[in-house]
Amino acid sequence: MGNRIKSLSNKTTDTALFSFLKQSFTKSKLLDFKNFKSLVFVAFLSKTQKHLQTLITILFFTLFAIIFTSCEYDADFSGLIRSTDRVEKRFEQSMQWNIQNPYQTISISKEDYQILVAADSHIGGMINFSYLKNLWLHEDYLALVIVGDIVSGKEEDYLLFVDSIADITKPLFPIVGNHDLYFDGWKYFYKYLGSSTYYFIVETPTAKDIYLCLDSGGGTFGKSQINWLEQFLKDNRKDYRYCTIFSHVNILRTRRTPNANPMTEEVVYLLDLFTKNNIDIVITGHDHIQDEEVFGNTTYIILDALKDDNKNAGYGVLNINKNDISHEFVRL
Repeated sequence: MGNRIKSLSNKTTDTALFSFLKQSFTKSKLLDFKNFKSLVFVAFLSKTQKHLQTLITILFFTLFAIIFTSCEYDADFSGLIRSTDRVEKRFEQSMQWNIQNPYQTISISKEDYQILVAADSHIGGMINFSYLKNLWLHEDYLALVIVGDIVSGKEEDYLLFVDSIADITKPLFPIVGNHDLYFDGWKYFYKYLGSSTYYFIVETPTAKDIYLCLDSGGGTFGKSQINWLEQFLKDNRKDYRYCTIFSHVNILRTRRTPNANPMTEEVVYLLDLFTKNNIDIVITGHDHIQDEEVFGNTTYIILDALKDDNKNAGYGVLNINKNDISHEFVRL
C-alpha cells in the first residue's frame, strides 16, 4: 500500500498540495497496514492543480452550510477562528477527574439486560428528552448513554439538563460532542458532568462487559487518548465478553453531508484498531440520521438525533445476553 501511495503522489509533485500529502502519508502509521486497500485515498490523490480553485470554492460553501444548516443557527462563531480548548487538554483533565471519581462497575443478578442510547438532544428543548427520561426511569433499562451534543454549550442549557436529572439515581453516562464544546462549553461539561474519557463495566453472574466512552467532540480522538485506548485494549480486552465503544462523531461517512468526520488517516487507523481488538459495536451520533454498517467484525451505528424539531427523532436500545449483543433503532 505504501508503494501505491508514493506512486500516485509522485505523479503530481508539481503542486504544493500533493507534496504535503506525500510527506503526510510517508510518515503515517498507515504504511504499515496490510489489510486496507488504497482506494480510500484515490479521491484525494486524483486531484490536480487546476482543481484547487474549485476545491476552495467547495470548502467555502461547505463552511457556509455547516454554519447555517447543520448547526441550525446554534454555532459558536468564535469557534470557527479558534478553539478555546483542545482534545489533549480535555484528556488530561479527564484522567485527573477519573482519579477522584473511580470507574463504575454495575453488578446485576441476571444475564440479560438493556441499555438506552441516545444522541444529539441539543437541550434547550426538552420534549423528546423528557420522553426518553420517562422511559429510562420507569422501564427496565440498566443505564442511559448520551453520545454527545447533549446541549449547545451554553451554561444555561447545561443547568437545564443537570436540573432535569438531579433526582435520578439510575446510571447515566454522558459523552461530549462538538456542540457541547461551543461557547467555551468544555468548562461547563467538566464542571457539571465530569470526564470525557472513561469506561464502565457491567458484571453479570457469568461474564463482564466493558463500555468505553471516548471524546471525539473536536473531530479527532487525539494522540494521548488513542495511546491510552491502545494500551487499555492490549492489557484488558481479553478480560471482557463484549466491548462497546461510545463516542460522538460518526467514524464512517455514509451519505453526503456537511458534518465533519475524522481525518481519513485516523479513520483507517481506528478501523484497524477496532478490528484487531474485536470491538463488537461502535455507537455514535453527530450525523442526525440513523445508519448501520459492518466493517470486519465490528458494527458501526449512527443514531437519529433526539432533538425536538427533528422529524426523524429517535434513540436506540442495546440488548445484551449470554449469546449475543444486538441493537435496535426506535423512532418517536
